[in-house]
This record gives sequence, C-alpha cells and structure tokens, in this order.
Amino acid sequence: MRSDDTLIAAFEAGQIDNTEFPHERHVRVAWGLAQRYPRADAFERLASGIRGIAARAGSPGAYHETITRAWFELIASADKLERYPELLEKTLLARYYSAERLAQGRERWLEPDLHPLRLPAPAPTEAKANLFDVLRHVPTAVGVLATKAGATVHATTVSSFASVSRDPALVSVCLDNDSRSLALLREAGAFVVSLLAAEQEAVATHFAQRERPAGTSQFAGIPHHLGSHGPMLDTAAAWIGCDLHALHECGDHHIVIGRVELAEATDRRPLLRHDGAYH
Repeated sequence: MRSDDTLIAAFEAGQIDNTEFPHERHVRVAWGLAQRYPRADAFERLASGIRGIAARAGSPGAYHETITRAWFELIASADKLERYPELLEKTLLARYYSAERLAQGRERWLEPDLHPLRLPAPAPTEAKANLFDVLRHVPTAVGVLATKAGATVHATTVSSFASVSRDPALVSVCLDNDSRSLALLREAGAFVVSLLAAEQEAVATHFAQRERPAGTSQFAGIPHHLGSHGPMLDTAAAWIGCDLHALHECGDHHIVIGRVELAEATDRRPLLRHDGAYH
C-alpha cells in the first residue's frame, strides 16, 4: 500500500487513474490535503485532481461538485480519521442528502437537506436499516461480472443481476459508483456475467475482496477463458454476455443495462446469497 505522502504526491502530479482511486484512498487524500494546506486551497487541489482522474478515464462529466465538496467538508473536519470509521462508508452522504438533492448538485454546490455536514454522522434512518434487514432474507443469485478494454481486464462479485426485458433481451446489474469495473465497462462497452455454481463460493469471496490483485493476476488459479464480452469463468452455472445498452446513476450505484448477445446455461446448481451467507 502506498504511504499517504507518496499517494498524495502521485495524486497531485496526475499519476493516479480511476482504477487506483477507490473510496478509501479518496478519504486518505482528502484528509491529507486538508492537513497540508488552507481549507480552500486543499479543496481546490482535491477537486482538480478528481477532475483529472475523470478526464483520463474518458468521463469528464462524471465529476460531481456537491458530492466532492460534501465529502471533503466531512473528511476535513475529522481531527483523526480513525475516530470516524463511518467516513469509509461510501453510502454515508445518504444520511445528509436526499437522492433528489444530490441529483441537482452535479454542476453547483448545494447544502445538505437532511442533516448538517458535521461529525459524528447521524444514525441511518430506521427505514434504511429495516430495508437491509429485510433484503438479507431474500435469496439472490451470485455472479462475477467481468469486462475487458484493450489489454486491461477486471472482475467483481455481484448479487444484483436481474432480467429487465424479453424483447429486446435486456438485463441489469448494479455497480458501485467508484468501482473499477464500472470505469472499465464504460470504456469496453461490453461485459459478461458468470452466474456461479454452488461449489464456487470461494470464487465469489475472492472477487469481492478489495485488496485482490489487479488485472489478469486476479484470475490466477481460477479456470477461465476469454469470450467476446470479457473473461468467462469455467464451471459456472450460466453465462450472460452483453453489449452495454445504458447506464443510470442511482444513489451510490449505477444501474448497468446490458443488451444480451450471449446466453448459455448448464445443469449445475446455482450459488445463492441468503441471510448473509452463501448457499
């Protein structure tokens, strides 16, 4: 792991791309800048760096003024990061802003409409807590979404795969706004979901780990082959290959809509996620 000094130096020099800037690094950089510079200067350096990352990823319009500044204000107000572990929760802004308010703040700064920007953060609403508790009891299929752009590949475990339309054949999956898979998928314009078989729990766990190797190294020891839409995992229960049809930003995730170009299944029993465990 890069030291904070090395990370901040690389960030300010424009040497970090989107795949190397997950939320945890965003927090470390923002806090480090706030410790080194006056508040306004620190924010401008952060915003400039994030704009640069978005531009290098081919998505200059991805920069969001309100989200960037709101995170900075919260992070900069922390005397010590370890005192506020909630800053590592990527959904934290939902305790301060409604989704509608954030949607209006892409181009301009908007104050929060649910709670002032201060730490410690307010507790999650009861409705959200109840939703997560309820959804734990609903079994979901588990897959690995993979994509390839040029020589770069990436994959991640997903449990939000769903059918959208039969004619045309469309499916959906949700990816975190900061995920490496989403950034690469934008460039690739295609993806494949390997819906895992019951005996592939270890595969699901592997591709859900944040600290796994990047690129082709993350597939080491896992039987797979390269299909027309990306890397496909062998011995899965089914495979769905898609061209990218649409992307919709919703809260802390993007809904990815794929136009199905390949659909294959086996008689293997699928892996399910239920009540916090694989089955």
